[in-house]
Amino acid sequence: MKERDKVFVIINPNASKGRGAGKVQKIKACFEEHGIHADFYLTKCENDGEKASLEACLKGYSTVVAAGGDGAVNEVVNGIMKSGTDTEMGIIPIGRGNDFAWMAGIPSDITQAVQLIARRQARKIDVGYLEGGRFPSGRYFLNGTGFGFEPAINFKAGEYRHLNGMPSYIVAFFHCLVHLPVSYKVKMTIDGRVFNLESQQISVSNGRRMGSAFILAPHAALDDGLLDIVFSNRPVVRREVIPMVLSFFRGTQLEKCSFMQEERGREVLIESAEENMKIHTDGELVSLSAGRCLVRLLPSSLNLHYTRSSF
Repeated sequence: MKERDKVFVIINPNASKGRGAGKVQKIKACFEEHGIHADFYLTKCENDGEKASLEACLKGYSTVVAAGGDGAVNEVVNGIMKSGTDTEMGIIPIGRGNDFAWMAGIPSDITQAVQLIARRQARKIDVGYLEGGRFPSGRYFLNGTGFGFEPAINFKAGEYRHLNGMPSYIVAFFHCLVHLPVSYKVKMTIDGRVFNLESQQISVSNGRRMGSAFILAPHAALDDGLLDIVFSNRPVVRREVIPMVLSFFRGTQLEKCSFMQEERGREVLIESAEENMKIHTDGELVSLSAGRCLVRLLPSSLNLHYTRSSF
């Protein structure tokens, strides 16, 4: 059988704080039940998934599947995009947050996620691209890039060894409430439009949700050809933080918080003369002290097996 007729599954055994390893046999059995010839690879270290994904694409596999959380998804999409091929992507969400899979309507149940891949009905979605921090030559992302509160909570949640999913983010939020992130004085340029502001929270999103529960970009869609930029247009004081975060659970921050603003575009440049910006993309560390970050959207750049075409 040629590789073009096969699926390559990249599994992160450390997903969900080590629970991923116990799901390997279930994933293999589900592919066998559908009569799909799949090869499997278990990642061993950071960026291993990206390398394996790139190699699988260049060998001609028809579909590369990320079995893990948002970090695994990010690595696999980087391998596919760097290959320059039309390889399709599948996702089996077995990680801590699974925010992008939620956005794409991919079932959390392994059996149903494999069924979705078995239908062979991939559709085009947009892909984000970031330059800055650890990635001066660029990094692809699917869900979003965040500055301020968002990465501070994300990084703190990842430190908790015995908390997983939403509870880890809730505890991290209360830590950040006590240790309020500083605001950034930035120049933000969106498709040529300039915004000079002081902000503690900027989300540049392709997807809607981060941190298992926070709807940071309530109007985002994966196939609309636009990034959603949602941000505080002034510093948020301590008494405003809890109402702001509660509004994120429902995605009502634009209606409930007068200081929250939404813009849309294809290219966003954020610059800080103080070089103090904390940044993440798809939950992965970009920088703890950046002075510049460029984010662009690449419309209709990836073939994904997912259930929702519009939102």
